Amino acid sequence: MTKILKLSLGSAASVVALVVASGAALASGPVVYVEPEVMVAPMPAPSYSWDGFYGGLSISALSGQINENTGGGLFPDLESDSAFGGFVGYNWQRGNMVFGAELAYTSFNTPYVGFPNSLQENALELRARAGYAFDRVMVYGFVGAARSTLTDVGVEVRQTGVSYGLGMQALVTQSMFVGVELARRDVSGDALGFTAGSDIDTVSLRAGFQF
Repeated sequence: MTKILKLSLGSAASVVALVVASGAALASGPVVYVEPEVMVAPMPAPSYSWDGFYGGLSISALSGQINENTGGGLFPDLESDSAFGGFVGYNWQRGNMVFGAELAYTSFNTPYVGFPNSLQENALELRARAGYAFDRVMVYGFVGAARSTLTDVGVEVRQTGVSYGLGMQALVTQSMFVGVELARRDVSGDALGFTAGSDIDTVSLRAGFQF
């Protein structure tokens, strides 16, 4: 009987302790889970700057074709050729975005296949550029206005139109850069009552300096 009484008292004490602990927890209110704050490190500012004036030289592999001829002639391809040029421009950089304007000149005097007296001559372009800088490497696209001349048996067709393309540049030092560019000039013009249009394509290696 004594053992039974002790067990009963012990059980009662455990129940009382559990009730008291539960009441204290309820009295303190519900437990609120606070999600830990995640700290996001800000992106570091680019350590290489593309801001300011720049200029340089280019060497290009040239190709193309006649894309319009209302005089009833054929649509031959340009002979494969090389071309040389120069460019100057200015960049504005905001964070990783780079915007700019560029004047580019490409020098060539290339005949069309099978038509040695039909020559495509030179290209002058005024471009608007937009790019994204991955620190010392920048990729960009451009669109602009272009001019060229098609000479056919002594008749000059002064052509105007658009140019567009894509490119990539990499800074070798803080001021010197090298790059590669793919460009097309879609130009046309009128002479002696007919219209002649040309596509002029270049793959160019470029090198220059920022100032």
